[in-house]
Amino acid sequence: MNWGKGLALAMVAFAGMMAWFAIKASRHPSPLVTEDYYSAELRFQGRIDEAARAKALSAPIQFNLTRGSVHLDLPAEMQGRVVTGTLTLLRPNDPRADRTIQLPGTSTGQVDVVGMDLLPGRYNASLEWQAGNVTYFTEEKVYVP
Repeated sequence: MNWGKGLALAMVAFAGMMAWFAIKASRHPSPLVTEDYYSAELRFQGRIDEAARAKALSAPIQFNLTRGSVHLDLPAEMQGRVVTGTLTLLRPNDPRADRTIQLPGTSTGQVDVVGMDLLPGRYNASLEWQAGNVTYFTEEKVYVP
């Protein structure tokens, strides 16, 4: 066999392999993460906008957690405005200790929730709050002593 026949055989083998891969791939379509990816992206963009609004405030929210209570100090712009929202505390190493807290409407710039039963350790805190018609979002890692 000379080099011309070897080269032609290699090209035919390569084309056959590529055709086999194309047929195999078309029989097993890879699923999308979500079928409704466009609206999911719009929701995600909304979350990015909410986080940007929270970062644009004069100060970040101060989280103070103890085993029995949660205390939040809101930025100065929030004083005098009725603030409502949801605080989600996710414990990475024990999902049974996760908590979701509805914040009572307050206009003092401070939120206190007592009667909690939090385990000591790290939590991922996600706070989504509304002041008027504007929604804000912030995430932080917090510790319960």
